Amino acid sequence: MSSLPDPGEAFRITVEQRGDCAVAKLSGSAGMDLSADLQDQLYELADLPIKRLILDLSDLEFMSSVGLGAIIAAHQRCRLRDCRVQLVGLQPRILELLEVARMTQLFDVYKTLDEALAV
Repeated sequence: MSSLPDPGEAFRITVEQRGDCAVAKLSGSAGMDLSADLQDQLYELADLPIKRLILDLSDLEFMSSVGLGAIIAAHQRCRLRDCRVQLVGLQPRILELLEVARMTQLFDVYKTLDEALAV
């Protein structure tokens, strides 16, 4: 039996610019208490002069539905600026959350960062 991730694990975002892409690596746990901060940070990235916002979720252990809402809001903001959001390295639980919410149809999903950058 697997245990649930510790929702208290520190959440952090590290960002790097790669050409016309911003790559944001989300790590730790994105619980309900972080949704406003997460959305604000993703909005800041969406407002950059980029064509793609790549969210690397390979080190994200937990994401609440409210955290998912922040990613969807960033996607909507990106669309207004002719920017795409791509998701990379989804953990099984997070992929399941996205599939249940039918969000895998909304985002381009890749296994690795290299795959997303190659598009």
